[in-house]
Amino acid sequence: MKVKYLFAVVLILVIGLALISNRTKASQSEYYKMNEALCNKYVNLSEEKFNNDKLYEAYTFAKKAVQSNPWCKKAWDNYNRIIIQITKGQIDLIPEPKEENIQLNQEAPSAGGGEEEIEGC
Repeated sequence: MKVKYLFAVVLILVIGLALISNRTKASQSEYYKMNEALCNKYVNLSEEKFNNDKLYEAYTFAKKAVQSNPWCKKAWDNYNRIIIQITKGQIDLIPEPKEENIQLNQEAPSAGGGEEEIEGC
């Protein structure tokens, strides 16, 4: 009697574990499909910018496409094409996108502290 009870409990645990692992696999495949769609979006944006001779913007989108789905051959081909175009074939000159100069607002408070003191610290 105890053996049958123990067998039933083990069987229920195994079935429960199998159901939980199937849910995990389904969510991982949905995540991959989402990344695949995002990758295609970035590739299309990159190609559009490339065709308009905006190479640094195209580079940014191509990099995002590769990061969103590293297994996508189309994303890598697009990325490589843009790198070759920007560097004129000299791979050691891989650029970073141009950064805008950001100026701080002069009215922003400084981190040095002021006359005010907080109690309890």
